[in-house]
Amino acid sequence: MNKKTLFFSLTAMLLSGLSYGQKHCYTDEVRKEILAAHPEILVREADLNKQINEALKHIDYSKLEKKTTTDQTGNEDFWYEIPIVVHIVHDYGAEYITDNSIFDAVKQWNIVYAKQNADTATVIAPFKKYIGNAHIRLHLATKDPMGNPTHGITRHRSYMATNGGDKAKLDDWSPSSYMNIWFINKFSGAHTGAAAYAYQPPTADAIPYYDGVISLYDYIVNDNTINHEIGHCFYLDHPWGNNNSAGAGACSDGGTDNVDDTPPTLGHNVTGCTAAALYDTTCAHNYFKIYPNVAGLDSLVNYPDTTNSENIMDYTYCSKMFTRGQVNRMHAALNSTVAGRNHLWNDTNLLYTGALAARPDLKPIPEFNCTYLAGSAPRLQMFTCPGTSLRFTNKTWNDTVSSLVWSFSNGASTPSTTISNPSFSSFVNNSFTDGGWVNITMKATGNNSGDTTVVFDKSVFVADPVATPAANIVEEFNPAENLAKWPMFNYYNNEFKWEASNVGFYDNHSIKYNGYDSRVNPTLGIYPPTGMPKGDYDDFFSVPVDLTSMASGNCNLNFFTSGASRSSNSLDISDTMIISYSVDKAKTWTTLKVLAKSDLLNKGAISTPYVPTTTTDWVGRTISIPAAARQNYVVFRFRYFPGDDHNGYEISTGNNFYMDRLSFSPYAAGVNDVTIGNLDAIVVPNPTNGNAYVVVKDAGNTTAEVTVSDIAGKVIYKVIQPIVGSETRIEIPQSYIQVQGIYMVQTTTGGLTKTQKLVVY
Repeated sequence: MNKKTLFFSLTAMLLSGLSYGQKHCYTDEVRKEILAAHPEILVREADLNKQINEALKHIDYSKLEKKTTTDQTGNEDFWYEIPIVVHIVHDYGAEYITDNSIFDAVKQWNIVYAKQNADTATVIAPFKKYIGNAHIRLHLATKDPMGNPTHGITRHRSYMATNGGDKAKLDDWSPSSYMNIWFINKFSGAHTGAAAYAYQPPTADAIPYYDGVISLYDYIVNDNTINHEIGHCFYLDHPWGNNNSAGAGACSDGGTDNVDDTPPTLGHNVTGCTAAALYDTTCAHNYFKIYPNVAGLDSLVNYPDTTNSENIMDYTYCSKMFTRGQVNRMHAALNSTVAGRNHLWNDTNLLYTGALAARPDLKPIPEFNCTYLAGSAPRLQMFTCPGTSLRFTNKTWNDTVSSLVWSFSNGASTPSTTISNPSFSSFVNNSFTDGGWVNITMKATGNNSGDTTVVFDKSVFVADPVATPAANIVEEFNPAENLAKWPMFNYYNNEFKWEASNVGFYDNHSIKYNGYDSRVNPTLGIYPPTGMPKGDYDDFFSVPVDLTSMASGNCNLNFFTSGASRSSNSLDISDTMIISYSVDKAKTWTTLKVLAKSDLLNKGAISTPYVPTTTTDWVGRTISIPAAARQNYVVFRFRYFPGDDHNGYEISTGNNFYMDRLSFSPYAAGVNDVTIGNLDAIVVPNPTNGNAYVVVKDAGNTTAEVTVSDIAGKVIYKVIQPIVGSETRIEIPQSYIQVQGIYMVQTTTGGLTKTQKLVVY
């Protein structure tokens, strides 16, 4: 097995958990999928095949093996110069490969396209004379689409780094000017077994934003994977064609790659340079072609009677060569207007992209990730507690860094430090004493380009050092009050996120998860080409809570919710909220409750962005807190996963979700919503340790009378209030219900009366 792992350590490979023998190109599979949705691509394929056949018909194949090159221009010194851009789609995992690894990989790719790879000397004898020199050079662009200097590398943090596919093709640059190449950590479950894939020009012409190569990061120089995929971009098929998988079918299936000097084959799926694979004559026995020559006489070319298993477009993991016929086909595709391939290498585009210019000196871009010392996935944003140690690891890129200066606020154990010649593994450990958002400053100095300073002010939040007694917490999520101490994290900086809302259960405040996918409009057939909800998640955290006063008896987490879905099919709805708690200062988390489907989305399907408009839109939730969590410093985490409809468009089926009136109590949350005739009266919040309200909806009457009595029947408060509009709120002041216990609230409108219990704690 030919594993060119020049730029990755063996440890990184082992940690990836990948077995190269199990991965292959997924181009044929994605082609079949996309043809099902876009059969018109077949017309484009037929048209391009006609163009290529016309371009190749002048070639005298009987003399082809004697030529030193097979260039379309007839100039043996001509090279197709191709601008490329490499996109690292990452979540700070092993896929966050260095710039130098990319620079070195491009050199390796170009060695192969220039037929300078040393292993061509070991190609088996029947195919030595058929080795083709592609005369293709790939160049990392030095100008981005806006004309700004670049190294031809972008980095985009995304949860799709481990859920790869077409939706992970973020930040694409115009494919008629740049060849886009994306690297990720893992493909999605819909791409099982994939190492990489690409679309050929007819598909790329129809769907340009998917044009390019997407690959696992550790196949960057493995067995010529990228050369293989770019071969697809230049209209090469697998040697067995595209009508079945390697090793499947039969010779009579008629699969072909339309290249004569790659003999017929079933293909060998990741078997290596074995004699059985190298000298397989199952389909190629007595293989020849007859061509008409310019003198009108037919010429017979007797091709090898064995498969070209060492071909870069095969799966054998023994790749060493393109054939001359494949080179001609790539050149013909590069001279076609289909998908703008002929524009890639023209002089105007080479100037536009700066492809032939020297790599510019650019300032470094400071970046880091953060983990708990106890172990966690690396992130840019972290919630922590005083005294909990975090590790900050350097991920600065865009230049070689000679010096890195870190500075931290909030009583950091290491307020500042300087690291000389930092690597991607250079780090500083820190813990904090003061609550609130930490200011982190990174000053990175490049070797020749100067320095860059970046302040990260919303990356790490430190909880209060002292917990709040549970009985004192009735969180209304009012930005003017305590909301700043309940931090919200939008980890991937997108529209799916927690945010403050100006509607609430009984006031104008709550916290909202924005789950409505505004990027789509099914009515108009508008769907996002990249990005999807699946895999995303966002957190908000409570203040530290002291629950020791409820160590015995009942202890409940109470809150009110209101939410809707976007789909009426319950099978499509997959929104989930996981509530967890930590008793060790955010080092580890224990799941308390998982809410899904109707537990979250009580209002059913609503096609427009959902907003609750009345108290009856809300539902009380009560979650029992176990004894293990009733300690003097407990933090709660609310993690929301937006739903994904799995219908091929991969858009959110969720809508907006709201939470309000979060508290801790021995009693359950209760909203009595009983209708008597045309009377609708609700006592909220219930239970309460402050004011209470009677919400009356009764358009048939003009006044409402509210009487509050203690458990002995003594009237302690009474009020008559006009009913205005469709809903009136009548306050029961806290001063009348200061004593803990049970009260009876009687509401009368016209001749109808409703009595409810009110619990005060």
